[in-house]
Amino acid sequence: MIGVFDSGSGGLTILEALHEAMPEQDFLYLGDHANAPYGHRSNEQIVDMTRQCVETLFGAGCDLVVLACNTAAAIALRTLQQDWLPKAYPNKRVLGVLVPMVEALTGVPWSQEHPNGGKPKDRSILLFATRKTVESGSYLDEVNKRAPHVALVQKACPGLVDAIEGGAGDAPMRGLIDGFVGEVLADVPAPDAAVLGCTHFPLVRDYFRRALPATTELLSQPEIVAKSLKDYLARHAEFQESGSGHIRLLTTGRPQDVTMADAYLPEKLRHFEDHTRA
Repeated sequence: MIGVFDSGSGGLTILEALHEAMPEQDFLYLGDHANAPYGHRSNEQIVDMTRQCVETLFGAGCDLVVLACNTAAAIALRTLQQDWLPKAYPNKRVLGVLVPMVEALTGVPWSQEHPNGGKPKDRSILLFATRKTVESGSYLDEVNKRAPHVALVQKACPGLVDAIEGGAGDAPMRGLIDGFVGEVLADVPAPDAAVLGCTHFPLVRDYFRRALPATTELLSQPEIVAKSLKDYLARHAEFQESGSGHIRLLTTGRPQDVTMADAYLPEKLRHFEDHTRA
């Protein structure tokens, strides 16, 4: 059973893609709705809350957990991998969404780093993300290490996660996203590509698609992450388990209050249980 963690319901976009790519796998999802969103939290809080939720998934029988939250992956993943897992859970693994996205944006494997300089920047990519992800500089730093020819332009989208979780209607959602996209297009009018660097944002992908130029490629984070995990499992057979394709959803909040998914996701991804039942 593979664990999938997100600060709320946004990670369901990743879970849906994982299930489609690996229908034989069992998945256990945990959304930390009681503490969402993570964007305004301190780094210390994000690390602590992420660790607690990962530990819950470990305790429920998951040996491998995917951080489907860009903020958690950008802020907490390295600390968990380097300082916590080797001591507490040496035989378990935590992966994030940042690594496969950086590889997709740069075309360079994660293990390869190149110094800045050399080839001039001839490709522009927009990154729409939460304020915390942008402030962490994780995407920008890692892209610069590997692909000096890529100009990554980051745009924080404050309030968008709240709007999605709250089920905002068409007009306010369109206005919010048109505003974010319009601001960045004023500086980069013809970007080559754009990526939605928050797992909530693919839920409103169509709004971004309409707001962006038709020539701008809109990269799919869920599909990229799903392919990356499938490749990882092919290389690490110890984390592959035969299952029945079962999906179970847990929340740290009140299940009856987790209603956002009703508007955007299929029936199988709508029914949450209390996380204490893990």
